[in-house]
Amino acid sequence: MISLTTVFRIEHTEYLVGLAGLPILLALLWLLLQWKKKTAARMGDPALISLLIDSFSSVRFLVKATLVLLAFIIIVLGAANLQKPGSMENVQRKGVDVMLVLDVSKSMLARDIKPSRLEKAKQFLLRLTDQLENDRIGLILFAGRAYLQMPLTSDHGAARMYIEDASPDAVPTQGTVFGEALSMAKMAFNPKERKYKSIVLVSDGEDHDPEAAKVAKELADNGVMINTVGIGSPDGSPIEDPTTGELKKDAEGHTVISKLNEAELQGLANATNGQYIRLDNVDDALITMTQQLDNAEKKAMTDSEFIDYKNYFQWFLAAAFVLLLTEFFLSERRRKKAAAKSAASADKTTAPAGNAAAPAIVLLLIALTATLSASAQNGNNLVRSGNRYYKKQQVDKSLQQYQAAVKKAPDNPAANYNLGNAQFRKNDYDAAAKSYDASVSHSSGDKAMQEKGLYNKGVAMVKQKKLQESIDSWKSALKLDASDSDARENLEKALMQLKQQQQQQQQNQQNKKKDQQKDKKDQQDKKDENKDQPPPKPQQSKLNKQQVEQLLKALQQRENDLQNKMNENKVKTPNQPEKDW
Repeated sequence: MISLTTVFRIEHTEYLVGLAGLPILLALLWLLLQWKKKTAARMGDPALISLLIDSFSSVRFLVKATLVLLAFIIIVLGAANLQKPGSMENVQRKGVDVMLVLDVSKSMLARDIKPSRLEKAKQFLLRLTDQLENDRIGLILFAGRAYLQMPLTSDHGAARMYIEDASPDAVPTQGTVFGEALSMAKMAFNPKERKYKSIVLVSDGEDHDPEAAKVAKELADNGVMINTVGIGSPDGSPIEDPTTGELKKDAEGHTVISKLNEAELQGLANATNGQYIRLDNVDDALITMTQQLDNAEKKAMTDSEFIDYKNYFQWFLAAAFVLLLTEFFLSERRRKKAAAKSAASADKTTAPAGNAAAPAIVLLLIALTATLSASAQNGNNLVRSGNRYYKKQQVDKSLQQYQAAVKKAPDNPAANYNLGNAQFRKNDYDAAAKSYDASVSHSSGDKAMQEKGLYNKGVAMVKQKKLQESIDSWKSALKLDASDSDARENLEKALMQLKQQQQQQQQNQQNKKKDQQKDKKDQQDKKDENKDQPPPKPQQSKLNKQQVEQLLKALQQRENDLQNKMNENKVKTPNQPEKDW
């Protein structure tokens, strides 16, 4: 597929090969003219022959041939199908960028807020997304670590899907660490802007993170406002494991009581001129939060959503039909008031000889082209039908329509691209990446379509935790459109995450190597010790019962003292919270 201008494009470039038939038709026309000359020369006296075909006009014959050739060119162009992206919808709006930061630690499973803290928080965020229709939304889930679930986007349907699926299973490391979540939110915003940015942090504030205050100050300096939502009760509640039904216990075997830490959340909000809200009633909290976000200064934004293209093949076919109709009714005779019967008879036998088959051949070509174009149009109709379902959030039905469109026209980039979007919504990220690949491969020359396909493929790769593949996709997207700030920011974050993974792997390998060396040394020392010392001989105990009891008590006391000393000297792993709930 190639681009004619910044507006139009050609859908089926492979049909343009039909223009190669034009020289063949010209050659056939030349051969026909030569055949006519030779035939006339063989018939007899040139003067008599000229008199017999006096009513035949060679100019009209050439005009008719030219009309057929022009019709052939237009038919080929019609089959290639000129298109215009009329369905690229640009929506002007004013809004802010809002990062939703949701705590999914195990403490959020406490049921002091019904049905649970986490479910109540999700209800609040789902209703909040409905109110932020003019804003871009991103989502971060955190516990002991933070994970970017969705970068800033105006696709609120995707945001709702990710919020609904949020659970402690999304974050393998448990605990509550605000600092890393806020740092990730900071990276998600455009660093060139010092306003139009806000964070909505929903948590029970279970653990105290000393890094959070430092990151909050950095966010405030960058014009980011943190609004915090506290959920839970100050009196606290036990945490029930949803799989086993047992209550969470600490290292000493005591039942854990999780309490709302309002001081921590209020401090983060105050540091950035934000507002703290306690989530007791969703409606009241929603009104307060939307008013707070509405007071933020808003910027003008433009969103583009690719849907479909307008087709113009029918205009070409109509023009070709008019040309062929004109050729059919245009006579090769000169206009004379009277003509000799013999001349008329000669005209009837000579003039149509080379032309009678031409309209039939071209009409057959029109029928064939119309069939091909109708097939392509049926695919586009399926795409448009899928788009209607997609806009109504009926993803399953849209998926069926897109799959049917791709089956009819596998090289249709619009069908493949939109199929990838629907598959992404269904969390089928691997299939979505393949559909985006197909869209890119069938969009040769259409840089806008290729860039969109590569960008979305990068997002699908991230969802599969394939950082290197996502990096390659975003690099390719930036080569096509260096001004795509979303691709650039996502590429930077992916590179940073890949570097962190590599460092973590290297650290794990080093620790494993050290542990192996230590185990090997301990085994060797133990072996040497056993070798140097002869085995002890059993001796009969000479202690009475009272002395044995005193000895056991002394040993128990020494064990307790040793355990207390180890607890006092325990070193906490970096970035690992003290509590795993």
